[in-house]
Amino acid sequence: MKKLIIILSAASLMFAASCRVMKRQRVVATPKTVNEQKKIETEAKSAYEQGDYIEAISNLKALIAKEPDNPEYWGRLGSSYAQVNQFSYAEYAYKKALKNDPKNVKAMYNLSVIYSEKGRSANALKMVQRALKYDPKNPLLQASLGNVLIDKEKYDKAKILYERIVKVKPEFDVGHYNLGVINYQERKLDEAEKNYEDVLRINDRDFEAKENLAAIKILKGDFEAAVSHLKDVINSNPGDDITLENAYYNLGVAYLRMKEYRKSLEAFETALKIEPWDMSAYVNAAIICEKLGEKKKAIKYWEKYDRLLPVNKRKEEIKKRLKAMGVEYNPTPAPTEEPTPEKKKKKLFNWKKKK
Repeated sequence: MKKLIIILSAASLMFAASCRVMKRQRVVATPKTVNEQKKIETEAKSAYEQGDYIEAISNLKALIAKEPDNPEYWGRLGSSYAQVNQFSYAEYAYKKALKNDPKNVKAMYNLSVIYSEKGRSANALKMVQRALKYDPKNPLLQASLGNVLIDKEKYDKAKILYERIVKVKPEFDVGHYNLGVINYQERKLDEAEKNYEDVLRINDRDFEAKENLAAIKILKGDFEAAVSHLKDVINSNPGDDITLENAYYNLGVAYLRMKEYRKSLEAFETALKIEPWDMSAYVNAAIICEKLGEKKKAIKYWEKYDRLLPVNKRKEEIKKRLKAMGVEYNPTPAPTEEPTPEKKKKKLFNWKKKK
C-alpha cells in the first residue's frame, strides 16, 4: 500500500538520490523431476521470506523454465523483482501472470502498485478497476484505488473511500494511515493525530506512523511528546536509513522549537551522517552553529550547502551571513548546462509503499 511520511521542514526542500547494487544471480538448473521442482519451490519461498530476493528470483526462473505458463510462478517472480525495486521486470512478470490467468486479482493489484510506483496513475486506475470487477469488496483493492485517487490529488474522493474501508475493516492500519495523510493535507490536525494513534494501536512498531504523529505533535506545539515518539523510532533501530534520517531530522526540528540548540545541532549532524545530501539539514545546522557562536562550523555548513546546490535562492543570505562572520563569499559557479533534476524528497510528504 502507499504510505506517506510527514517530514517537517524548517528551512528548504530536501533532495535525495540513492542507488542499489544487486549481487550476481545464481543460476539454478531447471528441475527434471517432481521432487526437484518441489525442492526449488521450497527454496524460493524460504529465500523470499528471509529477504533474499535475488536467490528467490534465481529459483523462480528455474521453475518458470520448467512451467512457462504457470501464473503463480510469474506472480511470485514479480513480487521478488518489486522488492529490489526492479519495477520493469516486475511489471513484465505480473503481465505474464495475467496472460496465463486473466482473473488473477492478486496480480492485478500488484501491477496497479507497480504502475503507481512508476507514476503511471492512469494505468494503475484501469488495473484496479479491472480487479474490482472480480472482487468489489476487497479492502486492499479499495485502498489501492484510494492510492490512485491521492496520486491524482482527488483527496475528497479518496477520503470517502478510506472512511468506508476502515468502517468495514477497523483494524486495517493502512486505511487509518492514509486518512491521516489526507486530514493533514486539509490541515485537520486533530483528526490526523487520531488517525495515526489508531495505526499505532493496531501496530505499535509502525515507524512511519510514529514519525508522522511526532510531526503533528510539533505542529501543535507538543514538543516533548514529539521527542518521545522520535526517540522511540530511533531506539527501535528501524531497518532503513531513510526512516532513521527522517527521525533525527524531525528530532532536530523539535529541539530547535524548544530552543535546545545543542541537542538540535547534534540531531541535525547525525541526520547528515546518514544522509549527506540533506540540504535542509545543512541550513538548520549552519543557523544553529551561528547561535552557538561556532563560526567555523557555521561557515563549513554554509559552504557545503552552496557547493552541493550551486543553483539556490540563498546566495544573498549566505553572502550576508558569511560577511557578518568575517568571511568573503565566493559563490560556487552555476553549471553551464541544465542540471539533471533530482528526485525530491518532500519535507512534508514522502510516499512510501506498504505491501
